[in-house]
Amino acid sequence: MLAAGTALTPFHPLTGAALIMTGPQTFHIQPDQLPKVLTGLDEVHAKYQFARDEALRLSGVAAPFKDDATIDVIKRICARAQGGEGNLFEFAQSLMDWVDAFKDAVRRAIEDYQRIDEESSMA
Repeated sequence: MLAAGTALTPFHPLTGAALIMTGPQTFHIQPDQLPKVLTGLDEVHAKYQFARDEALRLSGVAAPFKDDATIDVIKRICARAQGGEGNLFEFAQSLMDWVDAFKDAVRRAIEDYQRIDEESSMA
């Protein structure tokens, strides 16, 4: 039984595809493809996590030489990695957050599809 106030995943009436909405975009995913999409999203999340971790590592790089040009370049690398607007760390984190929200929507679609399938077979 569905809890009161719980939103169902919409399914396309003709194709049966789950309609996964992420802001202004809607993805049409066939129910049998949902588990594969979920696995793919796990892989994408891992890659963004690696990028975020690399940005964190780059933010702590020490200058190999103490001349002004090298120090200036290292400061710019560190700032781009984890400081200021549009830095790599926050960008990767925001993509991880988006992937996590999409994964949650796919999981709900899987659960909703299974529930609908069970209810249909009982009728």
